[in-house]
Amino acid sequence: MPKSQAAKAEDKYRVTNWPDYDRALVRRGDVTVWFEEDFLRHHWHGKATGNRGKPLKYSDTAIQTLLMLKAVFGLPYRAVEGLAGSLMRLMGVALPVPDHTQMSRRAKRLEVAIPRRERPGPVHLVVDSTGLKIYGEGEWKVRQHGAGKRRTWRKVYLAVDGNAKDVIGVEVTTVEWADGEVFEGLVEQVEGPIEQIDGDGAYDTRSAYEVAVSREARLVVPPRDNAVPWEDGHPRNDALRQIAEQGMVAWKKATGYHCRSLAENAMYRLKQLFDGSLASRLFETQVTEVHVRIAAMNVMTYLGMPISVRVGRVPS
Repeated sequence: MPKSQAAKAEDKYRVTNWPDYDRALVRRGDVTVWFEEDFLRHHWHGKATGNRGKPLKYSDTAIQTLLMLKAVFGLPYRAVEGLAGSLMRLMGVALPVPDHTQMSRRAKRLEVAIPRRERPGPVHLVVDSTGLKIYGEGEWKVRQHGAGKRRTWRKVYLAVDGNAKDVIGVEVTTVEWADGEVFEGLVEQVEGPIEQIDGDGAYDTRSAYEVAVSREARLVVPPRDNAVPWEDGHPRNDALRQIAEQGMVAWKKATGYHCRSLAENAMYRLKQLFDGSLASRLFETQVTEVHVRIAAMNVMTYLGMPISVRVGRVPS
């Protein structure tokens, strides 16, 4: 193969569990996955909290279930109300359904329970961030006339388990926040021991290394351009030395940094499954909207994910 052609070669992968993954993709659209009868009977109504006042008619679980239906099937609030009511009638379950205004109000203060499975051992954590559009304008209008004053974004930070591929940490901020400022809150959401944390150059900060040390984890981030050694014994100096000796490509391979692509893949799935924009106008509801999407995405992950193996290289 000519050198020019070899330089453009790309890895080729094959999915080894296609029958199982194919069934998992089908089950993502199964309403019974998101609206399970026996679970609803025991968790639909709000429970007494011991505080003054009447308990809520609908539990947080009920509201989250409806919001997950809204996210998965891309429905407005009114359509969710109609869908849930019809499902109750089809199942023969005599449970009331909150109207669309109540769902919208409860979403502002809902604490979403994101499903997470137990970890068999220390976690290889991968972190990354992306932007979701709000008050969005059409791409044609932006290209012709530029972005208007109402065009803005929310930043979403994800912490992904490099082995299970599920999201075990999420933060939502305005665009003014830097990645390093959110890192500690993201890592704090991870339960149990952490073996390694991978991130891009935005996490090459002293505070990020301090957070990793506090969790007895190894932080693997590429040092910034023209980086200089810090004080003697700092773990960042080892990365600088290894990169100088081996090169960046060899260093990434030796440290397992390639797992960071899993976080990028999680961002891609988030945008592909649920669109790259947010429908809510209030920041509190936008946070709930993102958390509900992550909860639904984890359920999809647990239904089944592809297992890919490298089978060779082909010209791009």
